[in-house]
Amino acid sequence: MAIRISGFSGLDIDSLVSDLMKAKRAPLDKLNQQKTKLEWQREQYRSINAKLVDFRNNKLFNYSLSSAINGKKATVSGDGASAITVKAGTTALEGSMSLKVNRLATAASAVSTDGVGKTSTAKLTELGFTASNQKITVEVNGKSIELDENATIGDLVGAINASDAGVTAYFDDVAMKLSLTSKKTGAGTITMSSDLQSKFKLAGTAGVNAEVVINGITTQRDSNTFTVNGVEITLNAADPAKTATIKVSTDTDKIVETIKTFINDYNNLIDLLNKKLSEERYRNYEPLTADQKKELKDSEIELWEEKAKSGLLRNDLTLTNLVNDLRMSVYSDIVVNGKTYNLLKDFGIESGTWEQKGKLILKNEDQLRSMIESNPDVVMAFFTQKSTSTDPKVKDKPTDSNSGLFTRFSEAIMQAINHLAEKVGTSKFSTDETAAFLPNSYMGEQLRQLDLRISDLTRRLNAMENRYYLQFSAMEASINRYTAMSSSLFGS
Repeated sequence: MAIRISGFSGLDIDSLVSDLMKAKRAPLDKLNQQKTKLEWQREQYRSINAKLVDFRNNKLFNYSLSSAINGKKATVSGDGASAITVKAGTTALEGSMSLKVNRLATAASAVSTDGVGKTSTAKLTELGFTASNQKITVEVNGKSIELDENATIGDLVGAINASDAGVTAYFDDVAMKLSLTSKKTGAGTITMSSDLQSKFKLAGTAGVNAEVVINGITTQRDSNTFTVNGVEITLNAADPAKTATIKVSTDTDKIVETIKTFINDYNNLIDLLNKKLSEERYRNYEPLTADQKKELKDSEIELWEEKAKSGLLRNDLTLTNLVNDLRMSVYSDIVVNGKTYNLLKDFGIESGTWEQKGKLILKNEDQLRSMIESNPDVVMAFFTQKSTSTDPKVKDKPTDSNSGLFTRFSEAIMQAINHLAEKVGTSKFSTDETAAFLPNSYMGEQLRQLDLRISDLTRRLNAMENRYYLQFSAMEASINRYTAMSSSLFGS
């Protein structure tokens, strides 16, 4: 390497040291590139893991709910249809029942028969209440309510409403009357202390139970909303002369929609995994060093890094195994009540072409609807039943014939999530794509070792750089002395 000397004025030490250190820093650049690549890879794993957790813990869970995969619907007909509203629960029994509403349930109440001549801002003592130990105490339904001796009517109303007496109090400033109404309907009365009753001139009315006729049987309920055979019934009006007919049936539309949503979400997951597994790897595009970035525009850096990040998860073993397990779960038969069923044969669903790499397609919706309407319990079991196997090597695995499809998927995805947690340090529960990595993982240890090597090499390079500066500074000092001596000799 040529040494640049400006006449006899000295050396360009900074340039000399910089040129010498470029070659020496190449191993450090390699380590930093290796670290950057590993961090990129870890971030991509975290993004996929978050989607796996979401699919398993949120989507699969929602598909598996009875209301989603075994939904029921209740409809009302007849001249008494307007008297009730109904809602089928997950345990609703299919069939019909008749219902007549003889009487609605009412709540017990107590209302002032006459105005008390005071507004809500008046003190209770103005109505004749007396204090004991500077406190005024009243009772409602056996509950003691204590107020300050200067409490107003409005304070009393607020205290009753805040208590656990089970009533709602209201005072009208125009009529100057108080009303107490039980929070629950049904037979019963509101009890109260004599001073409260007398001072507010309260007269009580007992609550009554609702009376209905269900399939010819007269019965009572303490509420206007109650459940019969899994159907929630709300009484709106009493009309003993009219009859409503409640029919419970499978909610085919809802179940079809659930399966369509599942297919869409599954295809999105499969598409993401397949793209990562087959993503092209550009081996000539390594992470840029700090010096290289200085020479490029931001847009050029972005394009470069896009290629550098491509293919980092190509042919990853954990993701490959997951895709294979999901496909095998779809292809394998499931036994329900001793009979064998298959998603791709019995539900109008097909696997996509080779290019679609395992995606599902609802090809025959009529076949799916027919299956749901004729065998709703089989459909639910096919997707959600738990395996009866006691062998951990078989239980809930893709070929476990007693395990439902969603259960198989859940097991396969959980296995992948566990592997990623061990390898990458990703969370088994979080769907946050920016969540912190767990410290104890294979990749975490790799990065820790890289940091140690980078730190050690950086220290050695800094020491080497300092030596170069000292050496060139000494050389420059010698040259300066030589120059001074020459000038002295020639000058004399």
